[in-house]
Amino acid sequence: MKIILFLKSKSFWANALIAILFLVLVFWLLNIWLNSYTRHGDNIQVPELSRLSLYEAQEVLEALELEGVVLDSAEYTSDFPRGSIITQYPNPGSYVKIGRQIQLTMNPVMARKYPLPDLIEKTKRRAIYDLESKGFKVGVLEYVPYLGKDVVVGLKIDGKKVTSDTAIIKGTVIDLILGQGLSQEKILVPYLRWLNKDEAEEKILSNSLNLGVVLYDEEVEDSSKALVYKQSPNPSLEPIIYMGQQIDIWLTEDYTKILVDSLDFQINSPLDSTNNENQDTIITN
Repeated sequence: MKIILFLKSKSFWANALIAILFLVLVFWLLNIWLNSYTRHGDNIQVPELSRLSLYEAQEVLEALELEGVVLDSAEYTSDFPRGSIITQYPNPGSYVKIGRQIQLTMNPVMARKYPLPDLIEKTKRRAIYDLESKGFKVGVLEYVPYLGKDVVVGLKIDGKKVTSDTAIIKGTVIDLILGQGLSQEKILVPYLRWLNKDEAEEKILSNSLNLGVVLYDEEVEDSSKALVYKQSPNPSLEPIIYMGQQIDIWLTEDYTKILVDSLDFQINSPLDSTNNENQDTIITN
């Protein structure tokens, strides 16, 4: 009975009201402190740091009240300056809190060198595969009198001969010196239209020729989508050029520029492989 009377008393409700107000005040003050401590709402857009030196990247980050931390050094790549930023996390354009650490991956200042594989007396196809699989690039194919046709007889870097055990940086362009065989026979000019730059270069190399000038239309925005619409020399059905000669190509994103070739070349085109039987019959007749 006394408890019921106490609950109905003015002193109980006064104390309850004071307690509630105290809890609201504590919650309000705690919320203000947390917002101040975490800087709620203060988001910073992560800048693009790729290709900057570590010093330049740190300056940019410090100006935004962010912190740069070098996470690792990647395998050396010639596509980026030595000692520059290759990748970062969080990615550029992301929003983070002030004071957030940005993890950086660097391109080594001193590039590690690797020995060239033993390519002498290897076939051209095997030599190209061995070089590209180990991170090197194939440059010019130079032909010299030699008994073995398309057999590697030497290597060059920047016009200077090197031996197979030479240690060089990955990504270095290696020129192959190949044997032209006993004869001076001519070869066909391959059909390159409808191929992108990489596909055309691969086909040119596989036909013992070299890629010459590469020209893109001014309107090309994405080179990976550009296709060959013109080549010089033109594709041929008869042998007209020697091994090692160059083929120039023109690329476009406007596919209406790519001419419809004669029936003979359409047979050799992958676009018309389904019609090859019919076309063979027409030509024969």
